[in-house]
Amino acid sequence: MAANQSARQQKRSRLSDAASEKPARSNEERSKRRRVSGANENQSQQTVGSTDGVKEVSGGDVQTQDVETKQKGPAPWSFSRPVGGRYNNLDPILTDDEAYLLVGLDTAVQVFATSTSRLSRTLQMEAGQQIIGFSICPEDQESLYIFTSSGSISKWNWSSGKRIARWETTCTTVSMNLASVGKEGNTAAISFSIISQKDGKRQISISTLGDKKIQGTTALETSQKINNIKVTHDGRVIIASDGKHLFMGTTTSAELENLETVQYSWREATLPVNATCFDIQIQGSESIDLAVGESGGSILIYQNVLNTLFGKDLSDKKSSPRKLHWHRGSVNTVRWSKDGNYIISGGQESVMVLWQLDTGRKQFLPHLSSPICNIVVSASGSSYVVKLADNSVMILSTRELQPLTTITGLQLCPDMSGSVESSKGSVVAKLHPQQPERLIVAVPASHQLTQNQHGSQPANAAVLQTYDIRANSNISRQALARTNATTLSVGPEGSQIVAPDVKHLDIVHDAKWLATVDTWAPHPQDVEALDRSSNAKSTATLRPEVFLKFWKWDASSDTWELATRVDGPHFSKNHHSAVLGLVARPGAHEFATLGSDSVLRFWCPTAKYRSGLKAKDQPEQPLNTWKCRGTVDLEGCLTSTKDSSLDAACMGFSEDGSVLAVCLPSTSAANDGLVLLIDARNCSVHYRRTGVFLGNPCSTSFLGSHLIVASTHSVAVWDTVDDVVKTIQSSESVDSPAGNSQLIAVNARTKSLAIVTSSSHKKRRKVRFQIKIYDVPSFEVVFQETLQTSPVALLSDAYSGDYIVVDSAATVQRLGCLDKASQKSQNNQSRDVTGQIDNGLATLFNRGPERPLAQPDDVEEFSAQTKGLASVFGETPSFSLPAIGVLFRNVVQTLGAN
Repeated sequence: MAANQSARQQKRSRLSDAASEKPARSNEERSKRRRVSGANENQSQQTVGSTDGVKEVSGGDVQTQDVETKQKGPAPWSFSRPVGGRYNNLDPILTDDEAYLLVGLDTAVQVFATSTSRLSRTLQMEAGQQIIGFSICPEDQESLYIFTSSGSISKWNWSSGKRIARWETTCTTVSMNLASVGKEGNTAAISFSIISQKDGKRQISISTLGDKKIQGTTALETSQKINNIKVTHDGRVIIASDGKHLFMGTTTSAELENLETVQYSWREATLPVNATCFDIQIQGSESIDLAVGESGGSILIYQNVLNTLFGKDLSDKKSSPRKLHWHRGSVNTVRWSKDGNYIISGGQESVMVLWQLDTGRKQFLPHLSSPICNIVVSASGSSYVVKLADNSVMILSTRELQPLTTITGLQLCPDMSGSVESSKGSVVAKLHPQQPERLIVAVPASHQLTQNQHGSQPANAAVLQTYDIRANSNISRQALARTNATTLSVGPEGSQIVAPDVKHLDIVHDAKWLATVDTWAPHPQDVEALDRSSNAKSTATLRPEVFLKFWKWDASSDTWELATRVDGPHFSKNHHSAVLGLVARPGAHEFATLGSDSVLRFWCPTAKYRSGLKAKDQPEQPLNTWKCRGTVDLEGCLTSTKDSSLDAACMGFSEDGSVLAVCLPSTSAANDGLVLLIDARNCSVHYRRTGVFLGNPCSTSFLGSHLIVASTHSVAVWDTVDDVVKTIQSSESVDSPAGNSQLIAVNARTKSLAIVTSSSHKKRRKVRFQIKIYDVPSFEVVFQETLQTSPVALLSDAYSGDYIVVDSAATVQRLGCLDKASQKSQNNQSRDVTGQIDNGLATLFNRGPERPLAQPDDVEEFSAQTKGLASVFGETPSFSLPAIGVLFRNVVQTLGAN
């Protein structure tokens, strides 16, 4: 073990030496590199590798210099394997022994252990592959087939995570189903796929999944846009639907023995409703029952579908189906129970309904966290798998309807569309200051869509979720504002009652205090009677409820406890003003807020008194409340009218917390790109600078003496020592996507700056996002890459030097530079390892970090523990002491009480 450790240290030293030798090229060697030919330039570009999105510049010298910049860069940056992700609308799979649950993502299938709710392994597909279906092989329960939209099929051993085989086709697949065809001892896995053709038609293809090339045939071709398929009776019956029509094909077992000559007898029926889902139930050897859920909220039951819907013969009269109606909205999923006596349904109401068909009685499971997307009945019928819209999956027992397993993913708002408008949104997220593997993000309490005049919009974020991006698992959820989880969320007039929206949050350096700002505004129609002379929408915006809340971390319960709530921290006349920014001061328990009333406020904790004495919630732990210790009126720095309010601003502390930079929007030519430097100690304006940025400010951060400001039209760097402004990216066009809120992050460990940029063309509305890494202080691009989905948060890990990218698909990726991180961590490697071991043991025994000196409080605590242990052991001789298990329990209880 020591030899391996020394070998690893030698490898790290060689890497660090090589990295330190890279910039030390001679001028002669650099001049030789500039005089290479065009062919050699192309060859050198291919050698460098990562050049995605780099524009070619005309002129050999300039182009070669770009290549040289990449070669002499510190080290290549790279993305880690993505974690998180949003579960797709495919039915999860519960194994026959109910020990594992398989859940599908867009590009992967995750395997969870039901006993621990932990992720066991991930079956990751190639980049660009979208999963449209997956199914366990009926012959081998450890084999899993995964189908993608591009037509590729892969076979995996899901228990080991290894891919066994892969087949490629050129067909665009929409949906699939799997069945086992053949006699006992000679069965084969057959896939039934819906394929979309170039002319717009759809066809059902049947293929044999053997060890060699796929052999398939076409069973049906139709102009209807069928998108859902189910197969029963070992492939002899196929049922497909497009929502308005139902297709049913039947054949014999003898016909299925040869797929090249198989023929299905097809029947088509027009449904009386717009179907959103359906499920089939086998009754005997020939009868098939059908349950159809529709957009109006009703469920249609067809007993023996051949007679009731299609009519087995032309002379048969079709009978009307049985209708069940409880859901107010569309039915998202419907399932038969194993015995066929119950129907289980779910929709937008966050209620699972169990229909007893014989008696007509209904049983409800209300107050689920979000609308129901999928319901799966286990093979034994003893469990229900329920997938919710908030990116969570539950396994419920069929008898008690109690959760046996709960799996929670990253619960970000779903991306409504891929248009330019949807790319403007961002989420409120931070990394835990002491545990950077924990992502703290504001998420909606329920993922019900809110209807407005522009269509549907996602719910407001009122819940704080803590997610472990290293273990890829959820840690906790906690409400930050009032939610409608157990109340009716629809008003008397049918309007949606929305929850408050958390706009800002930040945490102090030691993670003992959290500050949040949540805002709520009434519906315009609800305030029409208050002021009929003005517009209802403007009246609603002038009557918001804004709350600044301070939360204290409680280690015993692992939750944030609300310590102080400030109603309307910023105000103007008779209403609350919006809070434009919230930031924590480094190295202190202090926050700063900036409101639309042009006032900057500094908040700090103070002792809470009751009847003239300090209030205490526990012995020697006084209660704290928060107060405003100082204000700075910025209205004098602006040349706007007195009644106008700020609509955009940002701020950021310096690394030592002594200076606060405030970026204000341009109100005139004299205040274009205004930045104020505030002395945080005495709350006064120390210096002002104009012409730093263009447009409205979005975000700002300090990196040493450099202040980086991202605005709607530029990303600028201000050297506060030399008073020099450098614009590293600008866009004058108002209509360009650069007018959106840009994401920036800085990292003091790697001395770098990360920027997410967006671009689009007039012909296509889809936005293209890129992330760029700049070296500081040269501000040269050392890395850039195109992002597949729109990013919603860009964070910096101060410990590892990585950047955390969170996108709209709820996927989290680390972007890091190994060489830079290893150079700085090599000197402190032994100390970090020792500290981690000590912290790990302290956490194991529920003890805090060891303090260097014994303060008087420590002495009192030690004496209290000594007295407690004396009460356990006393003066009893050793031969008369109780059993060792009883002694150990008493010692632990005594130490825990102290």
